[in-house]
Amino acid sequence: MKPFRDNIFKAWKSTGKPVTESICDGEINGLYHGCDTICKGVRSGSYLFLKDKPNITVPAEAHAKKLLISYADRVCRGVHVVLLNGKDAKLYADLNGVGPARELKEFDIDVIVDSHHVGQNLRNHPAVPFVLRVKPELGMDTAILRKGPENEKMHAQYKRDHSGLADSGFLEVVGFPRIDEYLENDPDYQKAKKANGGKDPFSPEGQPHFELDFVCLWGSAFQWHFPPPPEGEHTTAVVDLVRPISGPGEGIRFTYDVLTKVDGFKDQVISESPWPMPLYSNSEMKRADLDRCQTAFHPVGTARLSKNIEQGVVDPALKIHGVHNLRVIDASAIPLIPDCRIKHSVYAVAEKGADMIKADHKDMY
Repeated sequence: MKPFRDNIFKAWKSTGKPVTESICDGEINGLYHGCDTICKGVRSGSYLFLKDKPNITVPAEAHAKKLLISYADRVCRGVHVVLLNGKDAKLYADLNGVGPARELKEFDIDVIVDSHHVGQNLRNHPAVPFVLRVKPELGMDTAILRKGPENEKMHAQYKRDHSGLADSGFLEVVGFPRIDEYLENDPDYQKAKKANGGKDPFSPEGQPHFELDFVCLWGSAFQWHFPPPPEGEHTTAVVDLVRPISGPGEGIRFTYDVLTKVDGFKDQVISESPWPMPLYSNSEMKRADLDRCQTAFHPVGTARLSKNIEQGVVDPALKIHGVHNLRVIDASAIPLIPDCRIKHSVYAVAEKGADMIKADHKDMY
């Protein structure tokens, strides 16, 4: 995958955009090598914190449906009950009588707390992928996605010592650019900027406009609505919007220029797949964006943080308004979607929630 990475970096530098190796502090701006939580071919997971803990049992592939909430005193029974269900937080709350009363009554669920904001305020990042067919030395489709000698070799190597192609997360390179010079050509953007007092309506504080993910094969996770090609090697570029509304067409045009028009990557491109993007027309680009658009898997807000139940679902201690002893500690508590990727904010919520639980149980911690 080194030739793939090297060519992406060469092309990016040809545009004059910055390169960085730190996106965890200061400003997020530039192209960087993707960091994966993979060690010796094994993806790290939260289960590692539970190893060698004989007093903890984790039922795999289990779904809780019932919380023991008393109707009389609104107390959720247990030492400390925490929901970590993300987008399903509404489902668990609703099934246990916490949610909009009119919705619960439709399903004959007893109302324990009439909480109007449960399941509302969903925010997410849309993502628009496009694909280029590239020369054989730059892609991994044949080895990873198709059965055959190369695929068998890849599996055998990984089975032997967890090395080789299969120990990659495949998202090798990520870019966080500002593309003001592209957006200024968009009439809709110009109107939005004027209405915003001359300030960039998408990223007014200098944040990047997009997260661009470069994947060295046909990324089926990003375009499950198109069948993988039966032959050839490919590069998937995913234009992940910085906000729920942004200018995906210009993000695609910028990425297209990086991969096909400047020194570095353009000589590796054979064709577009499954068909060309209509870069010549703003109206056709909007249609293509809608055709290809899908979730970037960054949902937040459905159990948003608030001062009281009239504003949201959980209080500053992440406890559900109106229910004692029950918290929601995950991305759904974040009221407004952060810039680009939500990972750091989710980590912060998790760590803060853990600190709050420890503070409430000093007899144990």
